[in-house]
Amino acid sequence: MTKIIIAFDVEDYVHPHGADGILYSARILRENGVVGCFKIVGRLAQALVKWGRQDVIDELKYHEIDLHSLAHSYHPTINEYTDRADYNAALKEFLKQETEGVEIIDGILGKREHIAAAPPGNSVSYVAHYGYAQMGCKVYAGDLVFDKLCCRPMHYCNLLSTDYNICLDSFLRDNTLDEMKKYFDGVAETKEVFTIYHHPAMGIVKNFWDIVNFYYGKNTPESEYKYADSFSAEEVKEFYSRFDQLVKFLKSDPRFEIITQKQLADEYYDADRTVSLSMIPEINKAIKEALFPVTLPLSLSLCDIFRACRSLLLGETEHKCGDSHGFLGEPFAINTPLEFSAEQIRKSAENIAEDGFLPQFVFVDGKKLGPADWLRAALEVLSGAETVRIKPAPWQIELWKVGGLRSLWKNIRGWVNNTNDYTDNYLSKRGVLQSWTIRFPKGSQRMMD
Repeated sequence: MTKIIIAFDVEDYVHPHGADGILYSARILRENGVVGCFKIVGRLAQALVKWGRQDVIDELKYHEIDLHSLAHSYHPTINEYTDRADYNAALKEFLKQETEGVEIIDGILGKREHIAAAPPGNSVSYVAHYGYAQMGCKVYAGDLVFDKLCCRPMHYCNLLSTDYNICLDSFLRDNTLDEMKKYFDGVAETKEVFTIYHHPAMGIVKNFWDIVNFYYGKNTPESEYKYADSFSAEEVKEFYSRFDQLVKFLKSDPRFEIITQKQLADEYYDADRTVSLSMIPEINKAIKEALFPVTLPLSLSLCDIFRACRSLLLGETEHKCGDSHGFLGEPFAINTPLEFSAEQIRKSAENIAEDGFLPQFVFVDGKKLGPADWLRAALEVLSGAETVRIKPAPWQIELWKVGGLRSLWKNIRGWVNNTNDYTDNYLSKRGVLQSWTIRFPKGSQRMMD
């Protein structure tokens, strides 16, 4: 059975009449007994009050309320203000702004558990991932790091990352019910989790609010907002008729189950993971086959395995996995073979921090090892080896197997959500350096091919 999430990026605080799209979508779902996942921009919640849309506010109370940033495309965007060398300073600013957004949303829509967040536009900063996780979110919906294999949720930077699979903005206008049913036949055959999403104002207006008002560094004052053309009353009626038909079809078809982000997190966010010494040989065998996250005997990131090795080498009987962090700079890797005793490897674990970002190198008996070099040696020692010989090998996972991570960080600089002079000094590089936080559901296919 394919799990279907119906998600909304509720962000347009330019078009007052665009709020009708929120009302119509939320009402159709409620009347069909379906809970939608509405990701709200803080400034949009304020606009609903300013526009006198208590009807929209009341209708949203039936649904799950998630986060879509404080101000979306207003500059500086999340990408712009978190692209700095000092991670802690970037995180502090992120938490300040996004906490303000939560306070606005809770003050207007009522205090909720915000289980999910969605990146505003192309603001996909690794800082935002860690920040939302720290704020209590468990899902990053519409992330550009995701599993294309079967659309299973994958962990990245302590959040469950999922794709936005099909956008209703155009899908409903371009397809009849029969055509939509045919499309979802393919979804039922291949996808584990599938998210359909919609920008509610786009059921009413013909262009995005921020394209002419906030792109390429522009912050248009409210008094000078430019407005998009609207669809005709007949076109709007047909759009929501098709939405209602699609919802009814998905709800009645036994191949599908409509769920919320909260239900997704309850099933896939397995925080209770403990590594024991008896598991190490199996883990070691998998790492020898490929430096990649493992799915058996547990769902483990490379960071989890690294931290578990540290704990077990220091004499702990087991390691309870917590948050995963990657690197802030490119890790070192040896270029010539080295040999160490088990005691030397055990001793080196004393100098490794218990948590935080992973070290770029580890010293063993005065010799510099990369984290992947040390990990391979530690697994051998914990598997019973008295001496270990480490050969040069890659430190990075096979990025081509993780589609989003492979391509996400190539062209942030030129994206329209950023200013023309945005330089992307840190986000692209550090986003890739968080690959050691990736993991997949326990027992699922390990490799992505």
